[in-house]
Amino acid sequence: MIYIETKNYIFSEIGKRVHTKKDELNLTYYQLAGYRNMDDYVGHQNTSVEDSKEDNNAVKQKKYGKYDLSIIKNIAGGKAYAKKNPNLISDSLLLYLTEKLKFSSEFEFLWGDFENSDLSKVLFHKVLIDVLYGDDDELKKLYNNVLFDYVPYAEYHSYWQMFVMGEIEIPKFPNSQLSIPSYFYNLNEDQISDKYESIQKNAIEFLYFKCRKQIHSSLVDFIIQEGDSLKKLDKKLDYFISHLTSFIEKYVPNEDSLGLRARNIIISDYRKFGTLIAKEMKDSPWTLVEHTLKLLVESSLAYITELKRVQSIELEVIKGYIFSGKEKGDDVD
Repeated sequence: MIYIETKNYIFSEIGKRVHTKKDELNLTYYQLAGYRNMDDYVGHQNTSVEDSKEDNNAVKQKKYGKYDLSIIKNIAGGKAYAKKNPNLISDSLLLYLTEKLKFSSEFEFLWGDFENSDLSKVLFHKVLIDVLYGDDDELKKLYNNVLFDYVPYAEYHSYWQMFVMGEIEIPKFPNSQLSIPSYFYNLNEDQISDKYESIQKNAIEFLYFKCRKQIHSSLVDFIIQEGDSLKKLDKKLDYFISHLTSFIEKYVPNEDSLGLRARNIIISDYRKFGTLIAKEMKDSPWTLVEHTLKLLVESSLAYITELKRVQSIELEVIKGYIFSGKEKGDDVD
């Protein structure tokens, strides 16, 4: 799997640390690259032109003790480029900059104070986003199932699948292959999309709160064992996810889960409601049973609202969880 969000975050944080140390030590980019100043850099560039065309950056580093200025700037900007620095920083440059910028170790350079910071919470979120939008369908399904324990996510992921992605089949317009859109269910597709990201973030935080000690311990172990280099980072993160999954799959919700209860109701009742909408479009009168069904659907949706309220009280008032993606209007009464 390719961990785009995770690597972008890791690279960005490295860039921030490099910037901070560079400013603390009052160094220029030329000095970071091993030159005295700009004139020294220009002079060496002219010398390099006369060197063998076969000399690559590694050869020139050994010959002159100098480093590619553009790569140094890329690292400070937290940017990796396929042709220049695909892993952000090479092992040799990591050793050099760790000493040059007076970091205590390569681990501090790459991960900061990873044992005593909120890195595990942020990195857990980034890794799960990569999984949820990645190409491993089995892994994606597993983690979504775990996140369904959070009622708002169970609700909005169901809407997302039904009305945005079309992953759950819903009733179609009469004599048509087009599914009836969210508008006819008194739902706004743009609003679903707008809310989905923050609700998903809260669902991931909810899972983190439930097993934060295990997650933090797993991350610390991962960094100590695998974190002294950024080479093959995607494969290393695969290993990290594999370890996380081994204990997180124990949190797949059962029939007592408020969120799973809400999801099952939503999918079932919106399909029933869609059937009623389609019948109404054909000007077919509803039977008494169908009028009763409409009332049952409305009651179910009110029940889901109450489930969200009950869980919100449990998590925020009783357990004291603070969610960073809190929505307006979601405050507990």
